[in-house]
Amino acid sequence: MVSSAQNVPDELLKILRAADAPAWYLEAVQQPTTERQVFMPTGEHLHCVFWNEREIEKPLLLLVHGYRAHTHAWDPVAPFLTGQFRVLAVDLMGMGMSGRRADYGHQPRFADDLAALIGQVAEGPVTVVGHSFGGACSIHLAAQHAGLVKRLIVVDTFIPFPALDEERVAAKLGRVQPYPDYASIVERYRLLPEQPCPPWALAYIAHHSVRQVQGGWSWKFDTELPPARLEFGTQAALRQLGVPTDYIGGAHSVICNAERLAHIEAAIGQGRRAVVIPEAHHHIMLDQPLSLVSALRALLA
Repeated sequence: MVSSAQNVPDELLKILRAADAPAWYLEAVQQPTTERQVFMPTGEHLHCVFWNEREIEKPLLLLVHGYRAHTHAWDPVAPFLTGQFRVLAVDLMGMGMSGRRADYGHQPRFADDLAALIGQVAEGPVTVVGHSFGGACSIHLAAQHAGLVKRLIVVDTFIPFPALDEERVAAKLGRVQPYPDYASIVERYRLLPEQPCPPWALAYIAHHSVRQVQGGWSWKFDTELPPARLEFGTQAALRQLGVPTDYIGGAHSVICNAERLAHIEAAIGQGRRAVVIPEAHHHIMLDQPLSLVSALRALLA
């Protein structure tokens, strides 16, 4: 199934302008996109968005969002990467506009979904950029599915290490009962972890995080998704990678401090140092999107 996407309806555009969204941001998020549904072997579908689908002569760049997020997290960033790549973003299973399943598992199951997606949209290995939980899934993808990933960039992903962390399980999130109207649910929207964010960026991402349902408004992600966990398998997978891998972190991120960065650099090996973006927090594509674009362009040049 293929359709065109309108990322900025008129009412949202008024909100963004009232919040003093800069001209470059408005232009970026209004770039035309093409939506696709790609079906998995198990029958569920993944919702995907292309920015320049017909430019098949360019290598594919796959963008993977964080936990309970969606493809629109990449809207301020993706248009700046289309000069070099054919850019595709995906909603992970149970998130955004993708399908739902009874048992999600954790990173390895999501990595299998990404592998199935790549097998349908690309003829060879692809470059992958993953943020937060999407970065962990991308690490497992590159470790478990050799030959599908030729280059990996991990953006502010929490990678646990036995020397630093104790395993724990977080509480489930997401109100099951619908909110009565659009205004009440977008007012309730919060970034996790919370951080400073330009009001126009917060308004944009909040708008795309909700959907109208019977009886009111709800979040796009499945409230039956498992609670986020610290999974020690991610650092083991990181050590297995045989493809060029880089890590981008935010200077003010609560996910990854200097001590954890040192562990990540050692696990990656390959003589690669992390790129730390000044003034950035965890959600780098929201608070420092242009700096993220510059870092990605430099690493992928």
